[in-house]
Amino acid sequence: MCDAPDDVGSARCKGCISKHAKVRERLTKTDDGVARWGRELLAMLGSPHQYDHDGVHGEVLSGYVRLLTEHEGPRVAPTQEEIDALFAAARARPKGSLIRDMANRSPWKDAPPSPQSARAMVGEIDEVVDEYVGQRTVPSRDIEKVDRSDRPGEDAALTDRVSANAAVQDEPEELQDILADVHVAKRKAKRDKLSDAVEGLDDLLDE
Repeated sequence: MCDAPDDVGSARCKGCISKHAKVRERLTKTDDGVARWGRELLAMLGSPHQYDHDGVHGEVLSGYVRLLTEHEGPRVAPTQEEIDALFAAARARPKGSLIRDMANRSPWKDAPPSPQSARAMVGEIDEVVDEYVGQRTVPSRDIEKVDRSDRPGEDAALTDRVSANAAVQDEPEELQDILADVHVAKRKAKRDKLSDAVEGLDDLLDE
């Protein structure tokens, strides 16, 4: 909306730009509601085409977009020759690898450092002492079995009982308790059989 002549470096433009810079600097130093509102307005003024849908300021910002478009004038579409030149320049640009380019900067990419240089570099590296290495597990030592009966996890007995109650719910009421006990016994026997098979497999693998 400035009515100053469009002359680069004019005193009037420098004064306005200086005031704008001071306002932006003051808004970035505080974080109260007024400063946040000011930063939002500056963002809208800087890119009005991104906020022309705003319910409060959209109409004004659309006007700014029209003014900017008229000021810049109509854009001339690029010619086919210009497009071909851009594609040719892109094809001619070397296609390097960032990792390979960084590795190629190493002074030892073609040959290792001399023994004197290697010893000098080793002398400059501080020795790292790890004070908390922990205790390693010796594979040849027998590991004691941990009692996990008191740990929270799957309650097999409860799971069996819930499954049994669900399985016999359509049976006569006087038979439900008996059939539920049979169902629980079958599940426990199946689980014990599977456990024995797993232990046998472990013994076989150990042998």
